[in-house]
Amino acid sequence: MNIYSPSDDSPNEFNPGSSYDIAIIGAGPAGMSAAITAADAGATVVVLDDKPQPGGQIYRKVTSSPLTQPEALGEDYLKGAKLVEAFQNCNAEHLHGASVWHVGDNGEVLFSRDGGTQSLTARELIISGGAMERPFPIPGWHLPGVMSAGSAQVMLKSDGLVRDNAVFVGTGPLLYLIVAQYLRLGVPVKALIDTTPKSAYIDSMKEISGTLSAPKMVSKGLLLLNEIRKAGVPVYRFAKDLEITGESAATGLKFTSGHEGRQIEADHIFLHQGVIPNLNLTRALGLEHDWCEQQLCWKPKLNRWGQSSVPTISVAGDGSGIVGADGAALMGKLVALNQLQRHHQISAEERDQQARPLFRELEKLNKFRRFIDRLYRPIDAHRIPDAPDTVVCRCEERTVADLQRGFELGASGPQDLKGMTRCGMGPCQGRQCGHTVSELLAQWRDTTVDQVGYYRLRSPMRLLNLTELGQFSRVEPAQQSNTGAKS
Repeated sequence: MNIYSPSDDSPNEFNPGSSYDIAIIGAGPAGMSAAITAADAGATVVVLDDKPQPGGQIYRKVTSSPLTQPEALGEDYLKGAKLVEAFQNCNAEHLHGASVWHVGDNGEVLFSRDGGTQSLTARELIISGGAMERPFPIPGWHLPGVMSAGSAQVMLKSDGLVRDNAVFVGTGPLLYLIVAQYLRLGVPVKALIDTTPKSAYIDSMKEISGTLSAPKMVSKGLLLLNEIRKAGVPVYRFAKDLEITGESAATGLKFTSGHEGRQIEADHIFLHQGVIPNLNLTRALGLEHDWCEQQLCWKPKLNRWGQSSVPTISVAGDGSGIVGADGAALMGKLVALNQLQRHHQISAEERDQQARPLFRELEKLNKFRRFIDRLYRPIDAHRIPDAPDTVVCRCEERTVADLQRGFELGASGPQDLKGMTRCGMGPCQGRQCGHTVSELLAQWRDTTVDQVGYYRLRSPMRLLNLTELGQFSRVEPAQQSNTGAKS
């Protein structure tokens, strides 16, 4: 987490009867934990989530799984049921199916729900939008039949849908977990193509002390790999030179492993090389961001309490930098405690006393995260494509060659390149190409990613139709706040 000191530490003033104390966007581990903590202290809390049920990605449908054997998804998934149930039983209001598309300077939040537009105001905002998978721009990654491994897990958790004989490609714990989940359910996996280079195992030894802080997590990782080997799935290690074959759809994968060129035929290929913060909301809000070299991604600039460059807006969970489900839950509590103290719901002494063990536990997880980030650091060739015909922007079908022409014509920054090539103008608003564009321009300009910057995003943060805008209603707290009870 980046350390930042906001210039103004005073909360916004609102009509207490019509505004919430805290509005939380996202009902994953961070958002649910923040809601429970704040609501239990007497604050009026509303949680807006675009999904029909709480849990986020990691605990998606944990209390209503479509699987006959949900235990196949693992203990880390099942333990989320307790958090979801605690959230559903707390006094926070939960607005499911709410897609936030604007947050104003006055604390107003606009969102689409039930076919119309609704609004509310809040004194404080917590953004807990979670993570998204890192783009994996290799030749052919845009073809039908190619998906992210996380998307495969969404289908599995949401609807119990799987793809037989898929090839899983990439690196990192989540990739191995999804393969193991498939195998436990009896779904055949054609191959696992592991792109972790030999050098990463050596480099990660610099952070080996981090494994001592989380021995159970190390054990889980080793057990997953052993489970995959015992199942007889072909595993190709140190893979590079990846290329997905096919014209109108994926037909297979070419790669090099052990200095030998290989090819596997497959109709379904799942890619994964880690996750990065989902930043479209924090970017659209104008929060300050920094490039994190450890995790190779942009992160909001935050203080130790998750408070951003806009004092009334805090960020918790993987949206602040990848911390994992347990770390996200801890951050949610810390952010809520700080906001409660800012509004005199609890004293500074109470906040600090409750936060002390949370910070200690979070630091243990962060030590382990530093080890994981070194071990599973994506290689440059899988982040910064050089083949001219490799697609960078899937929405607008813009290739490396298209972007390089724009750069040679004078587009030195992401925003200039967007205007010249339309890269980043599609429905995803740059989610799938933003990091790649920043790193490509840094390479072409021979400078740092921080110097290059990122797209400039604005509201609305999703596509809207006139029907939504024509049906407007306001949401207000169902109960009064106890804010100000303590000083």
